[in-house]
Amino acid sequence: MPEIKESIVIKSPVSKVFEFITNPDNWSRYITNLVEVKDMSPDMPARGSTFTYKYKIMGFNFEGKGSVTENVKDKIFRLSFESVVPISEGYEFLDRGDSTEFFFYLKFGIPGPMGALFDNRLIEKLSIMDAKNILEKIKTACEWS
Repeated sequence: MPEIKESIVIKSPVSKVFEFITNPDNWSRYITNLVEVKDMSPDMPARGSTFTYKYKIMGFNFEGKGSVTENVKDKIFRLSFESVVPISEGYEFLDRGDSTEFFFYLKFGIPGPMGALFDNRLIEKLSIMDAKNILEKIKTACEWS
């Protein structure tokens, strides 16, 4: 299962960046290919809360169930997406005063026969580009709002 790690410095306080990341209304603004999040637990985004989602990859539509696997205020936020393509996303935040050092982790797999159709090196390179794009979207949203 490939794992991508990227980081960026965002000129915004850690509390603002954390609030943006943990708000499910924002997820489709920065998570590439995420179309919709619904059926959220009332305690969202607390650890253990769940949701359903729609995702589009390479023209294929998928639905799945997700959960918040970790939530430590202004420090760590992790999500798990369970579907045809299982994905784990993690976010870590370091307070740098008026800025936030922000780390993004992405782990995914393409199981079974579908995985055999794709070149993992190509998928990994595309995922690195995607991770950098996600970081830029988050940076722009947090610095300009």
